[in-house]
Amino acid sequence: MQLIKSATAIIISSLSMLTIPVFAQVDQDKWVDFGKTHSGEILKLNESSVKSEIMLADDTLNNQDGFYSNKDNYPKVKVVVFDYSIGDKKRSAYTKSCDNGRLTANARWKTYTSVTDYWPQYFEVEADSVASEKMLQQVCTLSLSK
Repeated sequence: MQLIKSATAIIISSLSMLTIPVFAQVDQDKWVDFGKTHSGEILKLNESSVKSEIMLADDTLNNQDGFYSNKDNYPKVKVVVFDYSIGDKKRSAYTKSCDNGRLTANARWKTYTSVTDYWPQYFEVEADSVASEKMLQQVCTLSLSK
């Protein structure tokens, strides 16, 4: 009986050496609260998501040949993309309202909540509250470093 207990202990300790270590995924998102909108919802920005990209000047075009393709003749523009949340709803967006880190007049961004034929359907959001202007200014500032 003692031999069985010893053999079991050796097998268990050997198995523990063969286990693969599991690393916890570190949440890289950095959500910053900018306050309440006119409707009373909390507006937050994921500062880790801010980056500059090139996209089609007309976001209604579904360029299936390649979003960044040099093979097409569609006009492209530099935009700043970011993730934000309003209330409990997380959304992706982009803005053309940044000029070398500064917010332009009549600031706005475009976001989407639906996709048709694998293409986002954007709607425009005006920066019409203190919270939304602060958030968009932070987007512009962060776009300089990314």
